[in-house]
Amino acid sequence: MKKQTLTVWEAACIITGYGIGGGVLAMPYLTAKNGIIAAGLILLAAFAASFVLHMMIADVAAKCGSGSQIVSVFSRFLFRGRAKALLTVLFFALMAVVLCANLAAYIAGAAEVMEGLLPVGKTVAMLIFYVLAASVVLFGLKAVAVSEKLMVAVIFALIGVLAVCSLGAQAHPLPLAPGSGKDMLAFFGMAMLSFSAFFSIPQAVEGLGGDTGKVKKAVFLGLGNNFILILVITLCALYASEEVTPVAMVGWSAGIGSWAVVAGSLFTLLAMLTTYWSISLALSSIVREQTRLGARLCWCLATLPSLLLALLPIGGFLDFLEIAGGAIAILVAVMVVPTFGRAVKEVPGSMLGRFSGKATQGLIILAYLLMAAGSLISL
Repeated sequence: MKKQTLTVWEAACIITGYGIGGGVLAMPYLTAKNGIIAAGLILLAAFAASFVLHMMIADVAAKCGSGSQIVSVFSRFLFRGRAKALLTVLFFALMAVVLCANLAAYIAGAAEVMEGLLPVGKTVAMLIFYVLAASVVLFGLKAVAVSEKLMVAVIFALIGVLAVCSLGAQAHPLPLAPGSGKDMLAFFGMAMLSFSAFFSIPQAVEGLGGDTGKVKKAVFLGLGNNFILILVITLCALYASEEVTPVAMVGWSAGIGSWAVVAGSLFTLLAMLTTYWSISLALSSIVREQTRLGARLCWCLATLPSLLLALLPIGGFLDFLEIAGGAIAILVAVMVVPTFGRAVKEVPGSMLGRFSGKATQGLIILAYLLMAAGSLISL
């Protein structure tokens, strides 16, 4: 197979696409509970912790070899002894379930949005979204990267239009009073979830040939795009909304016009589409690496189960997202950081330089344990 190379911006957009998701629209409501000063500081802390963790993943993926996915990284650097093969299989199965739940969340959520935009039922909407989302992944890394790049541009254009229109709305005072510890923890959990793009990092590393400088730029830009979107959406929604609602577009559109509901729905749909692309590409790569099956069969195994899971009457978008978010946070806190620690010992040098020591590793574990706790707090 011909090696597929990416530009830094394409790699960054794969990371952005993974992280955008629907959680971004909950940030204004959580900010209103915490005040903009406290929320701003927590958001910066979440961005910093996320950048370091994602660079740890990039570092171990590069050390493990081109195209190595998370499961293979753990198998090489973390799993030991006679149980190594068994642990690898068990983790692969667990990872497949978690990522399928995440993908099902976006199929279910996208269908809910599409029902409001198109004269179709939920099942038909799920099938339409699945075809649009999964077909791109069939063509591989470069196709996903180019598609992500285009959709990220459209998403920024949509938010730009909404932001400009917000300036003409009746101004409302920005909240300043800090919230309770529970409110801050919930904000931190959602912020970390909005930055989470763990499984897109190996794709970025592969597409950039493991170039340290390019990988750092891609990770920073990818997470930075999400930071900018959170910031703009939050400030504009707080400024233009008479009542800041749990889903930002409800109150935001009331302040700038009902047409904004359509724009907000389109943003949400595109965010779910880009996330589905990134996650399903990662899962397809993991399945292929572990099973050695053909690319098309692995694509089917990575995407079809999520459609079937979404079609079953076992929960809505937020249910899937909460389960997947909490599970991924715990997995990352428990496994990625120790894996990075061992990788640094076995293969000297690190993309993080002097920030690769035990103190940094401890702080990152703490951050992701807090994320797991925060993701379980109901809005």
